[in-house]
Amino acid sequence: MCALMVSFEVDDKESTTGNGRFLDEIEGIDCGNYHVDPPPHDRSYFSSQLKSVHNYFQSVSYDQFGIDLNESQIYPLTDTSYEVSQEMSYYYPYNQEDIAEDRLVELFSESIEKAYLNDGVDYSNYDLIIVFHAGIGQDFSLPFLDPTPEDIPSTFIDPEMIKSSTGEDAITIGTNAIDKGIILPETQNHLNYDISNSMFSNESDPCDYQYGLTGTFALMIGFAIGLPPLWNIETGESGVGIFGLMDQGSNNGRGIIPAPPTAWSRIYAGWENSRIIHENNLCSLSTRSENEVIRVNINSDEYFLIENRDNSVKNEISIDSLQYLMWEESGRDSITPYIQILLDSTLLTKDFNNVIIGSDNYDIGLPGSGLLIWHIDESIIRSKLNTFSINANPSQYGVDLEEADGAQDIGFQSIIPFNDPSSGYFGDIWFRGNGEYYRSNPSYNGQSLEFGLNTYP
Repeated sequence: MCALMVSFEVDDKESTTGNGRFLDEIEGIDCGNYHVDPPPHDRSYFSSQLKSVHNYFQSVSYDQFGIDLNESQIYPLTDTSYEVSQEMSYYYPYNQEDIAEDRLVELFSESIEKAYLNDGVDYSNYDLIIVFHAGIGQDFSLPFLDPTPEDIPSTFIDPEMIKSSTGEDAITIGTNAIDKGIILPETQNHLNYDISNSMFSNESDPCDYQYGLTGTFALMIGFAIGLPPLWNIETGESGVGIFGLMDQGSNNGRGIIPAPPTAWSRIYAGWENSRIIHENNLCSLSTRSENEVIRVNINSDEYFLIENRDNSVKNEISIDSLQYLMWEESGRDSITPYIQILLDSTLLTKDFNNVIIGSDNYDIGLPGSGLLIWHIDESIIRSKLNTFSINANPSQYGVDLEEADGAQDIGFQSIIPFNDPSSGYFGDIWFRGNGEYYRSNPSYNGQSLEFGLNTYP
C-alpha cells in the first residue's frame, strides 16, 4: 500500500470539521484511557491503522490475505503532508450531487500528482493507493442532524468513476496509469474536534459515541480487492446488515471490531470452502474457523450456507450481557458505556499510539451467538455482480439471511422506533431459547428449533 497524507487550505467554515490540517492534539472531549484513535495523527498513527486492517484481514481470511507492511509506505516521509489547492468543502460541496463524484476524483488525482511532483513517488511499487485526508469522514448517522455536511465521504475510486469524471480509463502520473484508489479521513471520532462540545452538549456520556477508523478502512479494502457490496449502493438500504463486512457490519463494535465477511464472501474470496451435507446426515459445526461452513444444495443455482458464529468475550458472556450484569450489580440508573466495556473486558491489542490494532475474535460485535443460515442464489449473483447490485432488490437477494424470527426485516424500512431490526438484530440468529423464533412458530414451543417445510422461515 501507498498511503498519502493530504491536507487542505486552512479554513474556519462551519460546514466542515476541523480547519483542513491534521490534528496534533485532542481539541474536543478527552475520554482519557477510553479515547479512540487519539492524536497526534502523524505517519506513525497511520502506520498503526495499516497494522489494524492487516490484523483484521489476517484473522478473517485465516492468514491467507493481508497487507505487506514491510513494503508499504506512508508519504511524505517527514511528518508533514501534501497540501491540495482548495479548501475541504470544495471537494464535496453541499447538495451538489451532480458534481460530487467528479470532485472526489479530483481530490484523488490532485493528491497522487502532488506526491509524485514533490517526492517522485513510484506508484508501480504498490498495489493500492490510499489518500488519508485531514478531517473526519461523512460516513456515520449520529443521533442528530449533521452540522458538517461538507465533510468528505470515504470512497473507493473505481475505474468507472475515473472514466466518467476524466474521460480516460486511468489517471496517468509519470509512466504509471492508476485506475483505482481509496479516500479515507484521518479519523472517524468526532470527539477529537472542538465541535463535539456543542454536538454532544445534551448527552450524558458522549464518549460512547466514538467510532474507530478500522471498519471503514476494511470496507474500502474489501471493495478494492473485489468483494462485492451486499447492500443497495444507490439507496443505502441494508442487504445483510450487521452480519457482514460488506454492509453495516463494517461498523460493528463502533468501527473498532468490524464483522467478518459473510460465509459467501469468504468463499468467494477463496479463503475457505464449504462442505456439502446431504439429507439424513447428522453433522457438527464448530464456531467460525477455516472451512467450517456447511452447504445444503437446493438446485443447480440455489443452496444454503450455514455457519456458527460466537460473540462471547469470555465464558459465553457477550458485551451486551456484561453491560446488563454490571448495571444490575451496580444499582445505578445508567448502564456502563459500551466503549468502556469493549476496551476493558475484551482481548483487544493496543499499540504505542493507543490505536487498537487487533482482536482475538471479530465476532464480538455481533448481537448474539448461534447459526447464521444464508440462502444463496447464484443466478442473481451472476446477473448483478458487475453492477454491484447483488442485494439491490430486497425481494430477490443474491445473498439472503434466513432470519430466525420469521420476518424479512433486513433492508426494509422499520416502523419500530427504539428496536429497529432493519439492519439485523439478535432475533435473526438461530440459537437455543430464541424467543423471537417461537413468536413466529408457536407450535414449536418447548421443542428444538427447526428450519424446515413447516416453519417460518
